[in-house]
Amino acid sequence: MPHLGDHLSRLYSIWPWPADPWSGEGRARYEEAIKKFQSLLEHEWLSRLVGDRRTVRVLDVCGGTGIGGVALGKVLSSKGLGVELTVVDLRREALEVAERFGTEELGSVRVEMADATRLWELGLRADLALIYGFSTPHFNPWDMVRLLSSVADSLSDDGVLIVEEVDRTYTIFYLRGYKEWLAEGVGEDRLFVTVHAGYDFRKGVFKRVAVDLLRGVGPIPHEARLWDLAGVMALAWTLFEDVDFVPWERPWSGFILARAPSRKLGSSDFVRVPRALSGGKEG
Repeated sequence: MPHLGDHLSRLYSIWPWPADPWSGEGRARYEEAIKKFQSLLEHEWLSRLVGDRRTVRVLDVCGGTGIGGVALGKVLSSKGLGVELTVVDLRREALEVAERFGTEELGSVRVEMADATRLWELGLRADLALIYGFSTPHFNPWDMVRLLSSVADSLSDDGVLIVEEVDRTYTIFYLRGYKEWLAEGVGEDRLFVTVHAGYDFRKGVFKRVAVDLLRGVGPIPHEARLWDLAGVMALAWTLFEDVDFVPWERPWSGFILARAPSRKLGSSDFVRVPRALSGGKEG
């Protein structure tokens, strides 16, 4: 079985996602992220946290090429704050871009190739953690618990987690309707589609196969959890003292904020594999 990072690299090589920060689309996404964070930092939790510090440690989780983390760092630095940014991802080539881009925009950036559900192994400590770019479908409910606990363990006592999120129960199942075949990216040089291939009832994920028909790339199988806002917020609430939601343009899309890790549960509580996933064996 290929390494998860290699699998994600192959998938994102055909997925129509603006990840190159020097392309027109990528630059527009970066500038949009700056506008979002300029507004978001007015939230009481964030303005209070930022106001108490001269330097803010930012952890960009599943950061890819760093567009979200660098944008947040840019906004913080414009307020006269020092910024220590760490970008974590499983894709080496994405981190190489993040390192170059972060250095250009902020002067320096640290990159770490690591599993986001095992951040605690890095021994990092941050004031702000960011999950930007609608990354949650990569995590089934079991791994989402591990992800959130790992982030909580990496935050300071008054730290805040920021998750860019959209309610897929509403947008996919109600507004659009789940489809066997979905055209994900169509253009003169690409016809990228995904096809339904099954559903895993224990893991709570849809199985789909991605294919670029014009370029002849694929099939690439992948799993996705189509999260709703309440589901992610409720899980975060078990690990943080409080949770809030700040919409952006539409009521079903925006930013989940989770403030102050409660420390009642930690990453070590979720290391073992539960019986439901272990084929009837003790985890």
